[in-house]
Amino acid sequence: MKTYLKIAFIVLFLLPIIFFGQIPPGYYNGTSGLTGQALKFKLHDIISANTNSLSYSDLWTAYNTTDKKSNGKVWDMYSDLPGGTPPYSFTFSTDQCGTYNSEADCYNREHSVPASWFNDAAPMYTDLFHVVPTDGYVNNRRSNYPFGEVGSVSWTSQNGSKLGTNTFPGYVGTVFEPIDSFKGDFARIYFYMATRYKDEIPSWSSPSFSTSDLTTWTKNMMLEWNSLDPVSQKEVDRNNSVYTLQNNRNPYVDSVQWINEIWGYPLNAVEINNSKNYFVFPNPTTDILNLNLDNIQGQSSFSIFSTDGKLLLTEKRVGGNHQINVKNFERGLYFLVIENQDKKFFEKILLVK
Repeated sequence: MKTYLKIAFIVLFLLPIIFFGQIPPGYYNGTSGLTGQALKFKLHDIISANTNSLSYSDLWTAYNTTDKKSNGKVWDMYSDLPGGTPPYSFTFSTDQCGTYNSEADCYNREHSVPASWFNDAAPMYTDLFHVVPTDGYVNNRRSNYPFGEVGSVSWTSQNGSKLGTNTFPGYVGTVFEPIDSFKGDFARIYFYMATRYKDEIPSWSSPSFSTSDLTTWTKNMMLEWNSLDPVSQKEVDRNNSVYTLQNNRNPYVDSVQWINEIWGYPLNAVEINNSKNYFVFPNPTTDILNLNLDNIQGQSSFSIFSTDGKLLLTEKRVGGNHQINVKNFERGLYFLVIENQDKKFFEKILLVK
């Protein structure tokens, strides 16, 4: 089970558009005041213009610049443990794949958006933003499965990345889950790919991309991952390095708020509403939802609906704190409706298991 801290979501609502890194003057000209699809289309035009396409062999050399840790080793998101001691590390060139039989044998070039989804076509095949250095064996175990959140685990890497059945609502099948410390990195890579290749996506065959964008379930998951794991200095440095080689940038590393302005906020984001006279906590929850009605006069009724409008629970209460047992509900999004006389309040509730 993943725990998403409320404070992370609140910060997203309070942050202005903050730019990181060394952005060339005028690079994002024309984006001011834009939101939604207009902003996405403008960013597409900016990051698609005058790009320098690398060869597949160029990537080996590029990694010496884009993915070097402070100790000079390869920064591999499938084996690294930020804040801890990685189980192993790779040396540039010396440990380059080749053949492998197990973890720690060598590193290779991982298409975080699997190349089979777009038939190995250019320029996606060598786009540095999503082709990252990773352990060859882990890369092979990941295969072309989509990223997801694993329930029943079939295999776990030494750094904790997992392969198994998906539990995130909207997709049934096998998925690969990176560790929490890199989920935001991959989320912002996927938002980049959805923008850079919006015109190519309709020809892809993928469970994560469709009709010029991310599929709904992937978008919802990536919004959560983006919130869970904020932009790191690693991403800022990599963005700057890729720009020197590929002549374009990942706008969602430069301005993370653009993600929410285009795709919205996570389904379980805390909505800031100072006029509320009730409290619902914790949200997300796993089994018990607390509803405090101390500031609502008289009798109130509260009901829980599924996203397709089905009434699942309804009760009447007067003031006080009340516990709502939702442990038998399936993981996903629900709507809590609170009614008192002529007033009605709506709250989004997310259940995580």
